[in-house]
Amino acid sequence: MSTPTRTDHAEAATQEAVIQACQRLASHLGLGRVQPVVIGRHSNLALWLDPGPWVARVATGTAGPRAQAAWARREVTLARALSRAGAAVATPAPGDLAGPHVQDGWRLTLWQRLALHDTAPDPCAAGRALARCHAVLHDLPHDGLGEPTPPWSPLDETARLLAHPVIQARAGDDAGWVARRLAVLDRRVRHHPAPVQWLHGDAHLNNVRRLADGSPVWLDWEDACRAPLEWDLAGLVGAARVLGSDVDWAEAALGAWREVGRPVDEDLLDDCIELRALFVVAWTWWLGPDLAGRRERLAARLAWLRQRPGG
Repeated sequence: MSTPTRTDHAEAATQEAVIQACQRLASHLGLGRVQPVVIGRHSNLALWLDPGPWVARVATGTAGPRAQAAWARREVTLARALSRAGAAVATPAPGDLAGPHVQDGWRLTLWQRLALHDTAPDPCAAGRALARCHAVLHDLPHDGLGEPTPPWSPLDETARLLAHPVIQARAGDDAGWVARRLAVLDRRVRHHPAPVQWLHGDAHLNNVRRLADGSPVWLDWEDACRAPLEWDLAGLVGAARVLGSDVDWAEAALGAWREVGRPVDEDLLDDCIELRALFVVAWTWWLGPDLAGRRERLAARLAWLRQRPGG
C-alpha cells in the first residue's frame, strides 16, 4: 500500500471543503438536505447532489487563474444556447438556479444530472456531434454573451500562466523557451485568415461521454473561446498525435467531423496542435506535475515540443 503524499492530503481537504460548500448552497437554494457524491475529478470537481436531479461543477484547480465569474457565466450561457438548439451537451439548471454561485469561496454551477457510461462514445458519433455544436455556435454573435472575449484568448492565458511566479519556480528555464515558442506561433496564427467563432475550447476524449442510449454528450464548456475551428480539432487529436494515446478513437472522430464540417486548413491545424501542447504544459505546471501519470505526460509533451521545427 502506497503512503499518502502531501498532494493526496491536500486533495482530500479540498474535496471535503467542496462537499460542505455544496451542502450549504443546497440548503440556501431550498434544495433540501443533500449528500454530494464526487462523480468527476479532473482539474475541477463534479458532484451529484444526491438524491436530487442536480450536479454541481466546482472550480478547484482552475480557480486561481480563472477567478472571474465570467468563465462560469460564459459556460452556462453557451451550454444553454446549445441545449435549446438540440445539440449534444449537458443542460444547465433552469434560470438563476444554474448560477454561477459562490459559497465558502468556491464558485459553483448547477447542471441537470445525466446517466453517463464510463466507456467512451462511438468516435464517429462524437465527431459529428461536435460538428453540430460548431454549427450552432457559428451563428452566435461574438459579443452576444455580455462579456468581451477577444479571439485566441487561450494563448493570452497561456502567456499569463508562463509568466506567473509559481510556474517560473516549478518550470525553471523550460518556462522561458516554452514562452518564446508560444510567442512565435501566436504571431503566426493571429494573422491567419481563417474565420473565428465560438468553440468548446477543450474538445478531447475526456470531455465527451456516452449516454444510456449510446449517444455522445459534450461536457465541460469552461474553456469556451473564440478561435478558428482548427483549435477544437487540435483538442480532438492533440493527445493522439503528441503522446500516441487513443489514436484510433481520435482520428476516427476527426474523420467524422471532416465529413460534415468545413474544409480543414492542415497547416493551421498543425500549429494549433503545437499551441495546445504549450497550453497543456503551462496548465500542468500550474496544477502541479506530481500526480500519477502527470509528470510522465509533461515530460513527453516537452520532448515532442523540443523536436518540432523551431523547438
